[in-house]
Amino acid sequence: MPDPLSYIDRESERFREELFEFLRIPSISARSEHDADTRRAAEWLLTHLRNAGVDAALAETPRHPAVIARWTDAPHAPTVLVYGHYDVQPAEPLDEWSSAPFEPEVRDGRIRARGAADDKSQVFLQVKALEALLATRGTLPLNVTLVLEGEEEIGSPDLVPLIQARRHELAADHVVISDSMMFGPGQPSLIFAMRGLAYFELDAEIGSHDLHSGQYGGAVANPANALAAVIASMHDAVGHVAVPGFYDDVAPVDDTLRARFRALPFDDAAYQRSAGGAEPVGEAGYTTVERLWTRPTLDVNGLVSGYTGEGAKTVLPARARAKLSCRLVAGQDPARVGERLRAHVERVTPPGVRITVRQIQAARPWRSNTDNALYRAAGAALEQTFGVPPVLAAHGGTLPIAPEFEDVLNANVVVMGFALPGANMHAPDEWFPEAHVGLGMKAMVRLYEQLGGQAPS
Repeated sequence: MPDPLSYIDRESERFREELFEFLRIPSISARSEHDADTRRAAEWLLTHLRNAGVDAALAETPRHPAVIARWTDAPHAPTVLVYGHYDVQPAEPLDEWSSAPFEPEVRDGRIRARGAADDKSQVFLQVKALEALLATRGTLPLNVTLVLEGEEEIGSPDLVPLIQARRHELAADHVVISDSMMFGPGQPSLIFAMRGLAYFELDAEIGSHDLHSGQYGGAVANPANALAAVIASMHDAVGHVAVPGFYDDVAPVDDTLRARFRALPFDDAAYQRSAGGAEPVGEAGYTTVERLWTRPTLDVNGLVSGYTGEGAKTVLPARARAKLSCRLVAGQDPARVGERLRAHVERVTPPGVRITVRQIQAARPWRSNTDNALYRAAGAALEQTFGVPPVLAAHGGTLPIAPEFEDVLNANVVVMGFALPGANMHAPDEWFPEAHVGLGMKAMVRLYEQLGGQAPS
């Protein structure tokens, strides 16, 4: 029987050229000037899926279309749904890239381009794994549905309604989220939990316009001073979030899992290098891994007020703005966290200043059951591909769709990522290991073969 794994090796040069073509499309979902590019990326996937022998169509949404592809010719086999996203982050700051962000190139075994790791290479390998199986065997060992969206980088606002509206069409026994990263070089991982997100804007105001700091300084409130004081009140001296009630809903992590996390060969020095030299610090009493995987956070993402140009301008600013994000863990609800943050800000705001809190993004945390056929099959596929068993890991980032897939489709969910730590996702010089394109395809082929031998649930 023809071998799909040999096909992947044989077609590697063509695959590289096609991936580069895909990476050149600046599908920046957050920028309206790139709406046409974002659609072009969806149409590129549509063409390659159809050429591979998979039925595919665009599912229109109010913003950017999703690509839904289905192969359903195995009526007595289970169904797996694979999710990924083709949209990318903006590339700024452009002057910090060592090469053009949408002109991919390979250096030191790394494909460098915006979207290389998050998430285009990982979407691409899913499409080509199907091609390899269908080109060599003419069939798949199970039923496969792909949902590839174009709005992940803006919080997936239209995906949940789409999934709910098509829940019967998208029904699946298993869900694989093709995103994220391995634990380390040569060490694959199965990700079973990710943090949620609550994002806020805080606006502090005193009046309609800036004021002369000599005529008004010391006699009226300063919104920049006030906002700085409010922000400073949100943490204590040992890194705990000091917003009352912030930790009330945090689900405990059992001692067995905590011991397993502490036994992982996490390299704090390598982590510091990947952070540009920033020293690992945080909430007292927890390791870096525990801080990233099991603890919630509250961080300032942006802070601006008054005059910030060259030289001096002696004014009291009329307003100040901060952007804050909370990464949430199992048990926490973004709306309840927002209520507690507002109550805290109202309580500590100094006289003479108005501070409003606006929640602009929310995503629930996710933690999955790992004692099931999906995790066993995925573990076997990764071990066959990389030569070592995968570690069970969590992730500090957010995938808004993970809990929604579990709730709406009532299916087990696993995150299988093939990027590596330090891949500069969302940052200049984003990269993806060139070798992992083919390895990822082979892992997916093996996963399909593992799951295809089981009866549908």
